Amino acid sequence: MRKTDIERIIKQGSARQKIKLYFTDVAYFNTKGMAQAEFKGSGDSLRLEKKDKILTDKERDIIFNSIKEPKDVKYWEELRTWNKAFLMFKPTITTYTKNFDYLTAQLSKYAVVNLLNKSYEDAINDILEVVEDKKLREKLVETALNSLDMFDAIRYQEEGFLPFIEIPEANMDGKVWLLIEILNEKIKEAKEYIEGIRTFLNKQLPLQPYKEFLKEAEDKIKAEIQQCREMIDSFILLKTIETPLDERFNILRWEDVEAEVTDEDIEDIKRAGL
Repeated sequence: MRKTDIERIIKQGSARQKIKLYFTDVAYFNTKGMAQAEFKGSGDSLRLEKKDKILTDKERDIIFNSIKEPKDVKYWEELRTWNKAFLMFKPTITTYTKNFDYLTAQLSKYAVVNLLNKSYEDAINDILEVVEDKKLREKLVETALNSLDMFDAIRYQEEGFLPFIEIPEANMDGKVWLLIEILNEKIKEAKEYIEGIRTFLNKQLPLQPYKEFLKEAEDKIKAEIQQCREMIDSFILLKTIETPLDERFNILRWEDVEAEVTDEDIEDIKRAGL
């Protein structure tokens, strides 16, 4: 927000505009300032950087002291209550982003293991393929099997051909399916939760810092979901056993999940601030 806009609202704006400006400053600190604040100086004194807030202390006092009419006091108290309600739900939004971080990391682990197994197998077999001497080929296969003991590598040879090595696919499907099941449940939960908070903000607490906080969290979750989808695509592509695509590998798209927000849901959020 530009300084000229702040000065104009403080000098010429309606009481409602001033109150909204005051709580926009509160919302900015609750989403931006708290993340950037650092303990500086002696003892436990907390010094906030200028970027951590929109209004100066003097400007905040001017606005606070100007709210006198009963209808303006009522609006002030409403925003204060609804601001408190939002702060009750804000940590859960952050928790959801961490949930998706964790699930993405877990799926990544299995995708990487699958990729490494395939890479080791291909690299060693590429070397073996250029060795046509039978004895030397057998020696290299034996060495490779010893080196890849932890991967349960086996000797593979078709009739009439020299041997290769094969690294069997680890039995990871069950673990991956479980992670995808949890992931899909979290997608549904998070979508419904975020849409409920977004509706509440639009109707009751239309403060831009809170809207930006919610969108940033949603964008992060959507990016994690897309990353998971891409990893599962790679996981399936690297599977050496030809099997029909199991629907249990399907990860929901954020956009395809419907979230219903009722008036009762909004009232529940509002009551959290009382």
